[in-house]
Amino acid sequence: MSAVALKDPIGVFELLNFIEDLVIGAKLNTPNQFEITGISDGRAPISHTICFLEDISLVKQDPTVLYILPEHIDGLVTLVTEDPRYVFIKLLEHIQKYDNYEPLPDGFRDFVHATAFVHEKAILESGVFIGENAWIGAGVVVKKGSVIGKNSIIRENTVLGCPGIALYKAKNGEVLRFPHLSGVSIGDNVEIGANAVIVQGTLKPTVVEDDVVIGNLCNIGHGVTVKSKVWMSVGTLIGGNCVVEQNATLGLGVSVKDRLHIEENTSVGMGSVITKSTTANTSYFGNPAQPLRGLKTGPVR
Repeated sequence: MSAVALKDPIGVFELLNFIEDLVIGAKLNTPNQFEITGISDGRAPISHTICFLEDISLVKQDPTVLYILPEHIDGLVTLVTEDPRYVFIKLLEHIQKYDNYEPLPDGFRDFVHATAFVHEKAILESGVFIGENAWIGAGVVVKKGSVIGKNSIIRENTVLGCPGIALYKAKNGEVLRFPHLSGVSIGDNVEIGANAVIVQGTLKPTVVEDDVVIGNLCNIGHGVTVKSKVWMSVGTLIGGNCVVEQNATLGLGVSVKDRLHIEENTSVGMGSVITKSTTANTSYFGNPAQPLRGLKTGPVR
């Protein structure tokens, strides 16, 4: 679910006072007052959250969502501004500055299990969850909002939960970095090699499910979901907001363009560049990668 919870809910009118100080000419249209308890993705809004959309054709009719939009829609609570993304980013910056958000998923708390091994030279920020029998090597950095499941191994110098690069040039010419308020969720029995980077999510966590192997020097972009039993070899690069389905195998140095879907049992040969979503149970090789028959990569599992 693409949402970040607020520690302290914000009333609609209270929120307007902040935004009016920020953006001259922003206009609130509301038939009712309610509390904002979180921030959601405008393409899949959640009740009692604030979100933004630049394309009003994508708006879902929900009177308990505060939309930041370029124009008003009757029956909805809207904040109208010529640059909705700019206002949304500024609001996220404010929430981040005052730490008024919960980066850990529901059901998790700041906790390190007594059976977990954490090397004395690893760095754990506050607001992380480390499960039973997890192993954290020297030089690993686990940032706020990260969850590591039981029996998972994070090898030396890997970073979990650093922000990615997501820039936006506003209509007023200002260049803004989209704040990352969500975290990283690592499942059970996962192994992540040395010097890997798993970038934190923006409004939803970057997720690595159970029984995944990720090799040394891999980079997993923000908002990616890696399903169970995926094998990624050394140097794999996954662009933001991709989905890698169960049992996919990515060979040495594979690169995957952002926002793609790697289907179940996809097998990609080393050095390949994936520029389009794949077909299930199919092998790929080349730059740009093309489907092939009979190519098998990675171990049997």
